[in-house]
Amino acid sequence: MKIIEKITLLSAAAILTLLFVPELSIAQETTASVAQTKNYAVVDVKKVVNASKSVKALKAERKKQNEAIAQFIKDGNAQLNAEKDQKKKDALKKSLNNDLKYMTQTYDKKYKENLVKVNREILTEIAQIGKTKQYDLILTTDAVLYGGENITKEVIKEVK
Repeated sequence: MKIIEKITLLSAAAILTLLFVPELSIAQETTASVAQTKNYAVVDVKKVVNASKSVKALKAERKKQNEAIAQFIKDGNAQLNAEKDQKKKDALKKSLNNDLKYMTQTYDKKYKENLVKVNREILTEIAQIGKTKQYDLILTTDAVLYGGENITKEVIKEVK
């Protein structure tokens, strides 16, 4: 009985080996050939963004917008403190809040639109460099531990 169990186990192992080993060797060969034919690059997008003149201009514009909002609030508080009639004060407060809400929404919308535009420009430049240098894949440096040609400096030169 024990001999029959051993023969059965050995037969099963042989069958499994014949079934799966050829597939494993094919998978290893495919993986190796794919790795050899791929041309990878990495880019530090944070550095590109920080070096971008467009981003610097957006940050400066945003700072001016925040200063304008702060001044509006300061002036509005002065107007509210000067008003003695409570009904007029309440109406003024409501009006100032509506104006402030509109101002911040307008500034936020414009800032986000410009940020999307700059982001597209940066991604377009990265893609263009990738096409020119025939990279198969470009990843951010945050996503890669090792490998790939670093094209950050080249992208910074191209981004406006």
